[in-house]
Amino acid sequence: MKLFVRPQEPITAVRSRGTRIMTKEYGELVDMESGCWAAVLGHNHPDVVKVIREQADTLLHTHQYFETEHPAKLVGELTEAANLPAKYSGCFLSSGSEAVSLAIMLSELLTGRKKKLCMNITYLGASADLRNPRDSMYWDDLDVTECLRCEEDCAEMTCSNISETDCSSCKRFSNLDFSRYASFVFEPGNSGGMVILPPEKLVSFLAGKVRAAGGLLVANEVTTGFGRTGKWFGFQHYGFLNNDIGAPDFIALGKGLGNGYPISAVLARESLAAAAEETGFRYVQSHIDDPLGCRIAREIVSVMTKENWVLKGYDMGEYLRSRLMGIAEGNRCIREVRGRGMMNVVMLESGVSAGAIFKGLLGKGYFCGYSEQLGFIHLYAPLILSMEEVDGFCSALEQVLDIGDGSCCQSDV
Repeated sequence: MKLFVRPQEPITAVRSRGTRIMTKEYGELVDMESGCWAAVLGHNHPDVVKVIREQADTLLHTHQYFETEHPAKLVGELTEAANLPAKYSGCFLSSGSEAVSLAIMLSELLTGRKKKLCMNITYLGASADLRNPRDSMYWDDLDVTECLRCEEDCAEMTCSNISETDCSSCKRFSNLDFSRYASFVFEPGNSGGMVILPPEKLVSFLAGKVRAAGGLLVANEVTTGFGRTGKWFGFQHYGFLNNDIGAPDFIALGKGLGNGYPISAVLARESLAAAAEETGFRYVQSHIDDPLGCRIAREIVSVMTKENWVLKGYDMGEYLRSRLMGIAEGNRCIREVRGRGMMNVVMLESGVSAGAIFKGLLGKGYFCGYSEQLGFIHLYAPLILSMEEVDGFCSALEQVLDIGDGSCCQSDV
């Protein structure tokens, strides 16, 4: 049973390594999607595979009553590697949706409130409590369409002048009762693959108002974490969050945490973790703090740190976007290129078939994501993508778009 939109013709994966996937139908493909946006270090990284074999042979899974060294060490190593500005405790789960759901549940527990604040551009997860459209009894999903075009927004805004030009005078927020919110749940830019980056001024205003009224800040870093945006975490692009006072109260992790292995996490400020434990609240699932997943994640943190993949991914993302923008300037099929780090999307003009472009790229050896409904080509490539692979992809894209006569823009494609 496949409950998702997919190409009509099958693509059968046989094996993978690095940025490449060998398929039955198309031969070797360069994976411009990191699996399902997760393999930030590429597929079957040799150091990670070695750790999987060693740990599986030693200690694979335990009952929750047992303790191992790995969960606490993972939290410490990740905190140091990412230079997190606050001290966190953590627990490790199996899916990103579960991590987001638990973080929100904890915000409700600690505030005694049920209502949450979110933006309508935010994707939170696939579970019933998180998926769109969210239940208005428990959620206020702000329509921030106009905010994204607000002439007051300034991408270069610094922490020192945010308060001077905040959103407090905007009538859009006059009907919000911030004292009702358990948390402001913030996703820093993925937006279900649309790569819509919330303005810092808006995020600062909403987070500040919720916290001033006794609520908490939940950062959904399931997709945007682990170098995807050119920093360890997407929230680190927002200056006011990079200190002990501003840092998120809860951080939900997934995808890159396991580089394709199914592990997720909730990081909670140490004081909030202790407060939650004191309430007597209980939460357990079959694979909580499993030693295999935690050991894999520790190795991923180690490899990313030693080989400086966050910075390298940022630089390669900049290069990819520069090449894509160059293509867009000479082609009437592309409406816009958006991105941050190695999180990029090519928005197509109306009448251009994303599916036809996807199929054309497959034929030239490149796998990407696409949406016919939303009209985009999706590129969340591994951080290890090389310049030669970027050049090869862009050359293939130019050929598929057929810059010479713009035939890709015909509505029957």
